Amino acid sequence: MKKKINYFYLGLILICFLLGAMVGDTADSDWLLKPPGLRPFSEPATVIPATHHYLNQKLELPQYRSASGTPRAGWSREFIKTRRFSSDQSAWIFYRQSDLKRTKVIKNAGMPDSLRIWPVGATLILEGYKGDASRAVDARLLEIEVMTKLAPAPIFATEAFFPVDWNYARYTPNGTWSLSMEKLIECHQCHGIAFRLTGDLIFTPFR
Repeated sequence: MKKKINYFYLGLILICFLLGAMVGDTADSDWLLKPPGLRPFSEPATVIPATHHYLNQKLELPQYRSASGTPRAGWSREFIKTRRFSSDQSAWIFYRQSDLKRTKVIKNAGMPDSLRIWPVGATLILEGYKGDASRAVDARLLEIEVMTKLAPAPIFATEAFFPVDWNYARYTPNGTWSLSMEKLIECHQCHGIAFRLTGDLIFTPFR
């Protein structure tokens, strides 16, 4: 009888373990990321390695435009002719005007000639199209990608560095979540290049 009870509890433990694993798998955005580096407040042109990791979170898609594509109040957009080195793709980048106004632009002695650091809470939305998105009849929406700058963890908030943690999201044209771990890693690695080119993890300079 005692042996059967032990097997029963062992079975319960195994079931709990499996359920926990399944819950972990369903939280498909809860993966840890590491920043590509840190910029000190006192010397922004200097980049030092980041030692912390942060959690990519599954956030809601903001209401940033109307059904016709017109930016909602407080939002603007910028057209990009080519997308990811493919000549038959283009994109609209939507951003909040208040976020752009709160960016910190720092003159730089090297390349680039200035660094643009985005504030915590800044959100940028990219709509990727096949074709010329400036002419709606010639373009087909492929995906919607979102980047939001997160507040640093309390342990890092008192450090003398600009916040650098960015959250990634990806949606289908109808607004369905579609970010896989592989895509998340690809996004983060690619935007890590922007950190060196523009000062933050955003490629578009917004000059």
